[in-house]
Amino acid sequence: MKKPTSREIVAQNIDALGVLSHAELFTFARAHGLDSRAGFSAFKKALLEVGIDYDSMRAEKRADRQALLEKAAEHTITLFSDAKASKDRFAICNRDGKPVWYGKFFDSDRDYNGEQSSGEMAAAKKAVWLAAKVKEVLGVASIRLILKVDAEWLTWANRVAEGADGGGKARALGEAAQKLSVVLRVEHIPGAENPADAYTVCAGFQRWDSQNLADLAA
Repeated sequence: MKKPTSREIVAQNIDALGVLSHAELFTFARAHGLDSRAGFSAFKKALLEVGIDYDSMRAEKRADRQALLEKAAEHTITLFSDAKASKDRFAICNRDGKPVWYGKFFDSDRDYNGEQSSGEMAAAKKAVWLAAKVKEVLGVASIRLILKVDAEWLTWANRVAEGADGGGKARALGEAAQKLSVVLRVEHIPGAENPADAYTVCAGFQRWDSQNLADLAA
């Protein structure tokens, strides 16, 4: 038997599809074997032909979630992050340039593979995770993080908070922040102005839990 096309599947289920959320539409697509890149693209096109704009629904949902996070963010943290793949090290400093977490990457650091940009991403994700821990200590629903980096490509993570598509591989940072209820803004600074750099080349380490995390929040 010939497999029905995306257009045919949509036509056969149009009444049910019209009341589904974008997440439920994706679940429907997966159940009907349309969750491959090509299959889902064809499914979205078929939906659009009957007046269901999946991409707009998803963007609206993201915007609503971001708005709620921003409204609830009463505290702000400023952190600097950096990494040095040649040393297998990362570092995070507070708004005053003092180290709050640095040392060697561990094998458990899934984002780090020995390459420089992977180290920059891993260090930035650690900063986001640390902000989320501060949020827990403060007992608040969300927290704002201004993350300063000299890896300019990481600023594309801001696309997530802006409710826009794109961002390349930096998008994973923005998505990680949103999942942890961290309102993230990544700012680029020259390498010479990044205090975290010094702790990516020195010896020793400092654990993230060796201080009062609430002091990091403004």
